[in-house]
Amino acid sequence: MKYTFYVIGILILLTGCSLPGAIAPTPTLDPAAIVTAAAATAYVKLTEIAGMASPTPLETATATPEPSTSTPTATVEVTLVPYDATCTANVTVRSWPGSGGEALGGIFYERSAQVLARNEKGNWFYIIWPDSPTGRAWVNSRAFKLKVDVGILPIALEVGNGEVTFLPPIVWTVTGVPLPLPTVSNDPSLRPALVIQMANLRVCPTTSCMIIGNLQYGDRVIMTGRIGENLWAQIEYPSGPDGKAWISREFIQPEGNALSGLPYFNLMGTPVTPEPPTGTPDPNISPTPANTSTPTPAGPLAEITDVTTIYTLMSSLSPELGTLNPKDKIHITAQSLNHLWFEIQYPADTTGRAYISSKYVRLLGDFRYLNYTDANGTPLPTP
Repeated sequence: MKYTFYVIGILILLTGCSLPGAIAPTPTLDPAAIVTAAAATAYVKLTEIAGMASPTPLETATATPEPSTSTPTATVEVTLVPYDATCTANVTVRSWPGSGGEALGGIFYERSAQVLARNEKGNWFYIIWPDSPTGRAWVNSRAFKLKVDVGILPIALEVGNGEVTFLPPIVWTVTGVPLPLPTVSNDPSLRPALVIQMANLRVCPTTSCMIIGNLQYGDRVIMTGRIGENLWAQIEYPSGPDGKAWISREFIQPEGNALSGLPYFNLMGTPVTPEPPTGTPDPNISPTPANTSTPTPAGPLAEITDVTTIYTLMSSLSPELGTLNPKDKIHITAQSLNHLWFEIQYPADTTGRAYISSKYVRLLGDFRYLNYTDANGTPLPTP
């Protein structure tokens, strides 16, 4: 009986599970629902990834923005490189470029120094000098033999209180054959000059500037500028920077007063403005002597570069007549056969003659036809 009840109970349970009102519907897959769900899930995941990948916004810079690399800046970065130089004579080391600078020590003959820069004229070198408060000092460049071209040195400018600022060297390279000089026409606006001996052309008006070409005797050039003191002329030179170059005044003979009125430049080759006012004596024109009764025309003009003794004969053993100082202007009337002595007009604007060593003389005029004399001043036939 017990087993019969168990069997009846099981049958009842099975029958109840099969009743129509209690049958569970078979689930049907909806493809659209699957796609929508998948898309929603993907959207959530992409949003999460995007949120993770999005960088944190950078803080807006409040400092002044740096200029574009294509815009030139006013300040030029100059890298100072030490170059070796050998001392050719004992020299004093000074605090600034001039004989009045404080003496900071000295460098002996054949000792070395490391040169960093030069001044505008190139007659002083800026060197490393540990004994100086700044670690640097100045020496006269004439006492050193630099192992590189002086034209590659930066230019050191004194700005006061011992401070120095630097400008980059003026560098220019002429590749290939230089372009021909422009033809000198009869245009009255041109300022022509004749080259009276072979000469170097430079990128700026000092012997410390790079050589960018040369001219031969007899070349004719067109002058376009000058510096004061009648030492250098700017000329048209198609292979130079901006079509210009500089030549020492001693190597050219301007035609007439061709230098008069030309623009002025400084030692960096930069125009000087304003120009000297009208009425200021032009340093590029020799003044007309007040005494118009000079018996004979003076010879070529020259300038003294150092203190020079005047002698009565072409000998340092002859009686002395006086001295000439740097920047003094004299007229040369003859020269010795060995070119070691010059006969000069002395006193000025007279028929008097005297003699000086040619060592400290810078010729400014045309000396191609200079006469020759013997040791006693007697004229000699032209060789």
